[in-house]
Formats: sequence, C-alpha cells, structure tokens
Amino acid sequence: MKKTLTILAIACVAFVFTGCQKDGVYNPSKKISKIYYTSTSGNKSLQEIWTWNGKLLDKIDFYYDGTVEETYRFNYDKNRLTRMDRYAYGNVHSIEYKYDGSHLSEANVFYSGSLNYTYKFSYKSGKLESMTCTSTSKGVKEETKIHPLYFVFGPEISQCIEKSEKALAKKYNGKSIDVETYKFTWKNGEVSQCVISYQGDGYSEITYKYTYDKKKNPFSGALINLYPENNIGSLCKHNITKIDLTSMEGESEVIKFDYSYKDNYPISKRETAIYNGEVDTGGLYEYEYMN
Repeated sequence: MKKTLTILAIACVAFVFTGCQKDGVYNPSKKISKIYYTSTSGNKSLQEIWTWNGKLLDKIDFYYDGTVEETYRFNYDKNRLTRMDRYAYGNVHSIEYKYDGSHLSEANVFYSGSLNYTYKFSYKSGKLESMTCTSTSKGVKEETKIHPLYFVFGPEISQCIEKSEKALAKKYNGKSIDVETYKFTWKNGEVSQCVISYQGDGYSEITYKYTYDKKKNPFSGALINLYPENNIGSLCKHNITKIDLTSMEGESEVIKFDYSYKDNYPISKRETAIYNGEVDTGGLYEYEYMN
C-alpha cells in the first residue's frame, strides 16, 4: 500500500477552476526556463528546458544524461492552447483540448493517430466539480514523460493519476480501468479534498486532503502550466505543502513538500513520504526563471 499511496499522493491538488479568465490561456508573470534535479546521492542533472515565443510556451525539451529524450510542442488558437504534441522514439502522441465558453470541456488523447481516452469536465458555480476519464482501449495507458493532464492539473495531480492507474492495473492483474471519476471539494478558493474512484474490472477509491503555503505558485496557469490556476481562475494559487491520503481499505499516508523561496516564489522543492513510521525523502528540484 505504501508504494501505491506514495505514487498516488503526489497529485490531486491544484483544481481551482473559476471563471475569472479563459481556460487554456497561460501567461505567468514568472516564466520557468529550466528545471534541475539533484538525487539523494548528490548527482545534479538538467531535467527540462522551457522555450517561450513571446508570451506563449512554445516547447519543452526533456533531458536524460544530457541528451534530449522527448519534446512537447504546443499549438494555439490566438492565445488559447488547442493541441499538445509529444515527439519521442519516432512516435507522435497528441492531446486536443475543447472548450465551452470560458471553460475546458473535453480533452482527447491520441496515440499515433488513434483516440485512446477522453476526459470530460463538469463545473458548478464557476468551479470544477468533477472530472471523468473514459478509456476507449483496453489495457494500461502508455507511459509518457508527461501525463496528458500535466498542463491541466499540474505535476502532483497528473503523477497521481498516472501512477495510480499503473498500481491499480497491477492490483487487478493487468485488467483494464475503464472509467476514472474525480470529485472536488473547495475551501477558501483552493481544492481542499479530492476523491478519486476507479471502475473497470475492479473498483478502488482514494481520498486526498491538501494543505498550502501562502507563497506564489510559479506554475499557476492552466492547460500549459504545471499548476493550472490563472487561465481558469485559480488551480492552486499557492504551493501544496502537505497531502493526506486514505484508501477505501483504511490505509493512509502523508506526503510533505518543503520549499525554499526567493521574491515570494519557490526556487526549490523536496518531497518526503511518511508511511507506517517510515520516512522516504526524495531528491531536490530546482527552478530557474526567465525573469
């Protein structure tokens, strides 16, 4: 359970879809340029380079051992994200975004031109109330550097989704997960709780509760940002400092995030997982900004 919860935990946090701005528009005041990772053994390496074309994010290159391993490119209708293409190992996978007025309504994921799964979003009083993911093909979703919802819900949420899918598929002996449902509770303008349920050849449910700091989140924005907040209103105005998660079987885990800051923005982040008294501290992520 520790493995499953730890993997799931890093995610369900930044859902703050309000109606202040259009979903899919990302123009942060602080623009990330590079992300580095230092392992617990002290090895520091370049992880990502973000390339901007004026106010718009043009592409992200992902590095492994100093070499570009994958590239993500972004397409827009004026300033609104409509498509993201992933180039890796000779293949092109894509995600297309659809809108209903100011809100994101649907996201379709294609693997080598074939529709693989669809996300649909529901709102109440201008805020995201629920999200449903329906698979159009059997089996576990293909592993990618970035989950298709990385730029909608940020790394914590997208990693949670991706890792939980793998853990549950293993739990059910590789059988498919056909429908995933996410329901959100809001408090003080932030998502305070997210309940995720999985249905297919089996059923599972996990509850996440979130705690935040008061600093500015450099990834706030929505579809093309790590912590979507600005384009839909606010999907994490602040940075997550703790996630408390509990499975339907009653098992629990705590994930903590420690930051260092400069000019009210985080410049580094480290994650620590606590389960049954065991502490697992991860490596250090460091962020460089263009401005």
